[in-house]
Amino acid sequence: MNKYRVFWLVFFGGLLLFAGAMVWYTRQALKPYPADQAAQAALQTDAQVQVRAAPYGWVFLPTGPVKGGLAFYPGGLVEPQAYAPVMRRIAQGGYRVALLQVRFNLAVTEQGKARQAMAEAPQLPWAVGGHSLGGVVASNFADSNPSVKALVMWAAYPQNDLSGRALPTLALFAEKDGVIRQEQLEASQNKFPKNTERQTIPGLNHAGFGAYGPQRGDNPATIPAETGWDEVAARTLAFLDRALGQP
Repeated sequence: MNKYRVFWLVFFGGLLLFAGAMVWYTRQALKPYPADQAAQAALQTDAQVQVRAAPYGWVFLPTGPVKGGLAFYPGGLVEPQAYAPVMRRIAQGGYRVALLQVRFNLAVTEQGKARQAMAEAPQLPWAVGGHSLGGVVASNFADSNPSVKALVMWAAYPQNDLSGRALPTLALFAEKDGVIRQEQLEASQNKFPKNTERQTIPGLNHAGFGAYGPQRGDNPATIPAETGWDEVAARTLAFLDRALGQP
């Protein structure tokens, strides 16, 4: 065989092998934490909450009067459905909840997604929120959108400096969180809005805000999953009642 032909066969063979390896690596790197059965069950409509698919993800609608809205960004590489158990509980408390679906399960790819949800019910006072990376994106959205009345951050801290804003903010953390970087959290304390309410849930871990099983690097929770969801929802609802109920 001609030596030049051999060279090109080897060259293109190696190129194809490299491309295949990169595709495999990318798929593995972007593989999300899947929502578990409890999350799938929470996506079903019942007598208390109507759940329907929307262009931006899912919307949870209470059957009674609606006090306000919450547009929620999922954590990085977590299927958004995993947050359905807590979203349902918040909706039961009288809020229209928009659970946002983002490309590659990374909220940074669609930071403006909350606008679509808010545009469906512009008459409501709206809060934006998110878990982990989703909380960072929610803070960025709130920073650039004056129509946002409140901010909810679960296991997250702001990327931008919001210390000059009088934006009602809930910073909710988990005692057993092994994922959030403490040094970065401490360095970001001065970036939170000046009237931020900081709370920590005993026994909860990073993954306990959702229903997607163990997360790499996290600590084990010392409370049952249902107890964690109840606590997250109750604290978030109490905050929304205070923040969105203000004139």
